[in-house]
Amino acid sequence: MATIDRRAVETYARQSRTFLQKSRDYLASGDLHQASEKGWGAAAHMAKAVATAQGWEYERHRDFSTVLNNVWRLTGDERVRDLRGSPNDLHEYFYERDEFLDAAVIAADIESVAELVELLAPLTE
Repeated sequence: MATIDRRAVETYARQSRTFLQKSRDYLASGDLHQASEKGWGAAAHMAKAVATAQGWEYERHRDFSTVLNNVWRLTGDERVRDLRGSPNDLHEYFYERDEFLDAAVIAADIESVAELVELLAPLTE
């Protein structure tokens, strides 16, 4: 069995929480592009923490969905499946023009990411 890199797990998890806070800060200041991208980063880094802790691959963007599918199968928690779309939506918003961004939608997606981060965190231990 492979040795788990605890330092990497902790670094990804810490960065996830930092990005989550930054997404809220950017949202409060009205920078919806950065709020969106930091929200995506929060989810992606926690998924990387889980993947590293569980010995799963996470090398490409597409691995995000694979990791969340694995988590859903492992835990049976329907919330994981229900919440997995919000981070991808946030990532897409980064590439949209200002007039297509909706602060209320982005705020709701950031809170969905916060819930997802909390659901994933125990799998990093």
